[in-house]
Amino acid sequence: MNRRFAVLGISGLLLAMLVVSGCSGTAGTTGGKGPSSSVASSTGTGGGGSASGVDTDGDGLPDKAEVLLGTDPKNPDTDGDGQNDKVDASPLKASNPIVESSATKGFTINSVVTENNVDAAGAAADDHLELTVTNTSKTNITSGWDLYYSLTDTTTAEVQSFYLPLPGFSLKAGKTAHLHVDTSGAPGHFRADPNSSYYTGKDALMVEATLHAKGFVPQTASVKKDAGGAEAGGD
Repeated sequence: MNRRFAVLGISGLLLAMLVVSGCSGTAGTTGGKGPSSSVASSTGTGGGGSASGVDTDGDGLPDKAEVLLGTDPKNPDTDGDGQNDKVDASPLKASNPIVESSATKGFTINSVVTENNVDAAGAAADDHLELTVTNTSKTNITSGWDLYYSLTDTTTAEVQSFYLPLPGFSLKAGKTAHLHVDTSGAPGHFRADPNSSYYTGKDALMVEATLHAKGFVPQTASVKKDAGGAEAGGD
């Protein structure tokens, strides 16, 4: 990273800290069980305004400060670790909470895509994290799905990591489905942080995803996302 960008980054962080320090009120946790809502189409309600600006998710951080901090203005717990963004010392770095005692393999991750996505009709779609998953068991897996994924900057080694419960995701025995993590708000898609390094970073990223369904051994896959400019799909 050259000196100019390093100075800009530090200046932006200091500005965000000044804005945050001026916020009134006390923010708590989201109950210690992950984000209050991870489905993209159901986030962004509530919130309000203050002397420091609009706070859409009501976490005590104005939306403008969240852009500088890299957090999600529509999710009070950006990384899904159960802590409100305002009190979380590392709001973009959740530990992996997935624990599974079963050794039964019930599904496979066929592919992980982070760019050059296409929709169901084969048309180009905005770049986003997409997993193709097949249920290899003889049982319909209708609940208990969750996802942990990390973004590692291959130049700076900075890591951002997120935990997402996947309510509503279901996969019948023998069937294949696509799991989407983005900012589109489309039905059945799960929300990504629009200010994460995926959308705002310039360096190549190593993306690793661990998918889990209760009663089945977690599966992990990774892919490299090429360096580039800001991705489409940010709020």
